[in-house]
Amino acid sequence: MTNTTWAGVVPMTDNRYAMLARLAGQWLVEPQPEPIPIGEDSGYEDKAIYIVVSRDGNACYCGKTAPTRALNRGAAATRLSQHINGSQSKREEWVEYWVLPLRDATPGHVVSALERTVAARLGIPLVHRMRMPRRHT
Repeated sequence: MTNTTWAGVVPMTDNRYAMLARLAGQWLVEPQPEPIPIGEDSGYEDKAIYIVVSRDGNACYCGKTAPTRALNRGAAATRLSQHINGSQSKREEWVEYWVLPLRDATPGHVVSALERTVAARLGIPLVHRMRMPRRHT
């Protein structure tokens, strides 16, 4: 399996966050225009889009939350801790994240569409690595 490098192509800025927040429209709870260090809590949102920034300062990953139960912390922080615990490259390279907290009533298809749109605007693929099928010899 190859190592994933989390380079990204565009820096995350206040202006870029504001543009992405506008994409959320009526579903945005309130903007959180500050990056959050990886490992720190994001608030108490259940549904959210999060943008991860790598050591080089570029947006390198975009994800969504899909909690199935009430959480004691923000869903974005919870989801990121799952990512970090499963990958050494993420622990080494991801330094902060930005959150678009969404209303609890945001339909799942809206959350998914927003994730795809945010990723496209940032030039981030939604799938970073595919496992190649094994060849049988």
